Amino acid sequence: MPYWAIFCLYCQGYMSDTLLECLPPVKKAHPAYPSLFARKPGAALACPYCNGLIGFDASEQPCVPEPGWPVFRYSQVELESKNLDDGANPAASLRDWASAFRFTKPGTHQPLASYTYAEQAPADEAVP
Repeated sequence: MPYWAIFCLYCQGYMSDTLLECLPPVKKAHPAYPSLFARKPGAALACPYCNGLIGFDASEQPCVPEPGWPVFRYSQVELESKNLDDGANPAASLRDWASAFRFTKPGTHQPLASYTYAEQAPADEAVP
């Protein structure tokens, strides 16, 4: 997985590991996935803190994504699997796991507190 770290444009939450491996398999097969993977224009990641949509410009810098870009959200199932891989308590909530292991520098929101998972979003979700 790529190692790139960013601050959310909206809530200033820090993503030191974007966990792209925790996107649903069908989204990793999407034609826009390589753009997200490489920090290029054409795809948007939903912030795990605030659900804000983050894209990248031609200089690989975070930006407000353009309308029509596909939205990539974390899969609850994939995150639960990652939680177990990390050795976290299986009874711990994803929010507690994310706060302790993955998204440890929140801005104005706690990680995964009111996150819209891929399973809850339209399959063809795009930036409005």
